[in-house]
Formats: sequence, C-alpha cells, structure tokens
Amino acid sequence: MTNALRLALCALVTSAACDTTTRHSDDAARRDVGAALERYMRASRTVDPDSIAASFASTGMLFEPGIAPIVTPDSIRAFVKMFTGAVVESASVTADTIEVHGPSAYLWGSYYERLSFPGQPRSEQRGRLVMHWVRDTTGQWLINRYLRVPLTTQETPGK
Repeated sequence: MTNALRLALCALVTSAACDTTTRHSDDAARRDVGAALERYMRASRTVDPDSIAASFASTGMLFEPGIAPIVTPDSIRAFVKMFTGAVVESASVTADTIEVHGPSAYLWGSYYERLSFPGQPRSEQRGRLVMHWVRDTTGQWLINRYLRVPLTTQETPGK
C-alpha cells in the first residue's frame, strides 16, 4: 500500500469517526432540548411565571401575535403573571424537527392549548412555532427566541 493510499484511507476513517461523534453529540443535544421543552411545558401547564421565565436566556424573547415582543426573563415573568387564575386544561408542543448547530438549536413544530380565564369562556389555540434554543455555560438549554403563529381552523392541517 502506498503512502498516499494510506493517508487517504486514514483521512476517510478519521472523517467517518468525526461524523459519528458529531451525530451522537447532536442526538444528545436533541434529547436535552426535548427535556428542556418538557420542563417548559410543565411550567406552562401550571402557569408558573418563575419557572417559565427561568426557561429563557438572559436575552430571551417571546413573540406573541398582536403584541410587542417581550424581552428578558423578568419581562416574560411579568407578562405571565397577568394570567394568574388561568386554568390550562391542555397544552402540548409537537416537535417536527430539532436542528442542532453547536451551542444553538432550532425546534420547529406545532402547539395546541385549551384554557380558560376567570369569567371568560374556554379558549383553544393551535398553530405553528419555532423556538431558538441556546446552551449556556453550564450546559443548560434555554429559550432565546420563541415565535408562535396561530392558525385558524381553516388553516389547521387535517381540518
């Protein structure tokens, strides 16, 4: 075997090993983002302002339709506190895909929630979402940007 062939074979093996390591690392990151999403959803179902705010990075931003973006965990906490007394009957997020890019990840999917506010009839919302997650220095995944796009019944896939 020539030296050039040995070098080419070595580069191929090393490249394949790196690719396997990257895939394994990305799979672990996807699982970790999924676990962070579940913690966020538990906080959302109980309308816990402190736990919801703790799910966001220091520069975290919540984009809700019809209102200005809400920036920073403190502002998000204050926003959620406005919903004290809300009863969440159901809240779920279905992740279609989680793209990992080093210390950053994008979760694309859909959401559904059924809730009621004191003195108001039950409300149902569904739509599409994208969440940009960042890994902090401790390895924890936090929401950096969260955009929800509500869909009407006519726009809802399968309806």
